[in-house]
Amino acid sequence: MKEKKLTIIFFSFIFASLVWLSVNMGNTFQTTIELPILVENLNPTKAIATPLPKSMTLKIQSSGWHLLNIKLSPNLRYTIDFSQISKHDTIFTYNDLNKHINLPGDIHIFETSPETIYVQVDDKVTKTIPILPNITATYREGFGIVGPVLTKPESISITGARSLLAKINSWQTQPVLFSNINAPVSATVPLLDTLTLEVKRSHSFAQVYFDVQPLAEKTIDNIPIEVNQVPERRTIVLIPPTISVIVRSGVNEVAPLTEKDFSAFVDYKSILLDTSGFVQPTILAPKNIKIVTQMPERIQYVVRK
Repeated sequence: MKEKKLTIIFFSFIFASLVWLSVNMGNTFQTTIELPILVENLNPTKAIATPLPKSMTLKIQSSGWHLLNIKLSPNLRYTIDFSQISKHDTIFTYNDLNKHINLPGDIHIFETSPETIYVQVDDKVTKTIPILPNITATYREGFGIVGPVLTKPESISITGARSLLAKINSWQTQPVLFSNINAPVSATVPLLDTLTLEVKRSHSFAQVYFDVQPLAEKTIDNIPIEVNQVPERRTIVLIPPTISVIVRSGVNEVAPLTEKDFSAFVDYKSILLDTSGFVQPTILAPKNIKIVTQMPERIQYVVRK
C-alpha cells in the first residue's frame, strides 16, 4: 500500500512538472545566441580582402519553445552567399539579417554584434612568408640559449586576396612558454589561428627547436689586428699589435675556440678621422659567440711614411 502511494506521488509530481513547463515555455523570453559566419559560392579566382569576424552575436526574443529549438539547432549560420551578391564591396547591416539567417518568423532580433559586416573582394594570389616563433623561455641557473630559435618548416605558403596578403610578411606561432630549461628543446607549436576565413595556409603547425647548454666564458689571447686599405707609402704600427677577448656561449661552443677563430681589424679611414691617437678595433667572432670584453678596448697607432 505504501509503495502504491509513493508511485502515485511520483507520477503526480512528474505530471505537474510537465504542466508547469508547458505553461511557462509558452511565455516570452530573451536570450543571446552566437552564430558562426560562413562564406559560400565565392568565385575561385577571388578572395575576401577585409578581415571578417568569426561569429555574430544576436540578442533575440520569442517563446520558450522557439528559443529552446534554436539553442538545440546545430545548423544555424550567418551565411554570406556570393552567388547573390553583384558588387565586390558590400556592407551587410541589421536589415539584411533575415536574408542570411534561417530563423523562424516569430523570432524577434533586437540587437546584433557587430551591427554591420563589410566585405571586400580582391584577386586571389599565393605568396611564401617566413614563420616567426613566438617563444619565451626561462633557464635553469647556469644555462642559456645558444643560437637562434629555428622552425621547420622555415616558411609557409598563404593564399588570399592580393591587397590583404600585401600587408602580411610573416606568420607567428602561438605564444609558448618554456620554463626552467636545461637541455635542447624541440616542440610542435600551432601557428596563430587568425584570418581563417580570409587566408588559407599550407601548414597549421611548426616544429620549433633551440639549443640550450651550460654557459661558459673563455679568454682568447693574441688575436692579430690588421689595418685595412693602407696606402702604399704608409705604414701603420699598432701598439699592441694583438688583442684579447673574453667570450661567452654554450660550453660546447666555447671549448674548442682559439685565436684563429677570430679576426680583428682597423680601417685606415678611421685613423685619418681620429685626433686622439687611439682607435677601437672591430672584432669578428664565430656564430653564436658573444664577446663580453675586449682588452685593450682602444689601440694606440703610429703612422709612418
